Amino acid sequence: MKVLLIILSFFPLILSGQNRYFDPVVKNDSAIVDSKYIRGTWSTYFQTVKTPLGAIFRLKIITDSTYVIQWGDSLSLKTFPVAFYLDGHETWIPKFIDENKDYIVMRQGCGNPCWIGYFLPLDDSIKPGMFHEYLDYDLNNNLIVYVKSSKIIGITNIKTDQIEDHKIEGCTSVFLGYCIDSLTIKNRILKFKWIPDTIKNSQKGDFKTEKIKI
Repeated sequence: MKVLLIILSFFPLILSGQNRYFDPVVKNDSAIVDSKYIRGTWSTYFQTVKTPLGAIFRLKIITDSTYVIQWGDSLSLKTFPVAFYLDGHETWIPKFIDENKDYIVMRQGCGNPCWIGYFLPLDDSIKPGMFHEYLDYDLNNNLIVYVKSSKIIGITNIKTDQIEDHKIEGCTSVFLGYCIDSLTIKNRILKFKWIPDTIKNSQKGDFKTEKIKI
């Protein structure tokens, strides 16, 4: 319950309707951002950025207290359907961490344990994804692995919206992530290793490999 409360406390603002994106541009955006955080935050996080593979992303101010993620190419930027608060916490600003030819990935902190991954497709036919407590991803196969509950590792194919659950038995923590030593997903193969002291009846060096079907 404590984890859930933390997540809800910092959950981004879901906008109702698309008209919010066409509000008049707020003047002097850099001054607004720097007044909420520290001087230089605007230039560090909010200016338009070109990724190593040539895609574009930016954090666009829409009111004096909210902003959105936009991404794509310079002629046609997409807008993520969730707005974020200018709340003064630099660690909660979404940051670019990865990409391939099909996706841009951004990560946002939101507490402990709380983090969110934003998977932004460059293909208009694929919906963007937002995943709390993601553990790994395989962009080439459109797969995201995340903590779904205290007993389940969830996997979602963000291209097809298919979901696959992998049930975990014996974790002694309310947060499943605290029982995992390491986890990877690649070529539709999920591999993970336990922290022995956190799993009932586990053996040192326990390691599991499971094939992903979706």
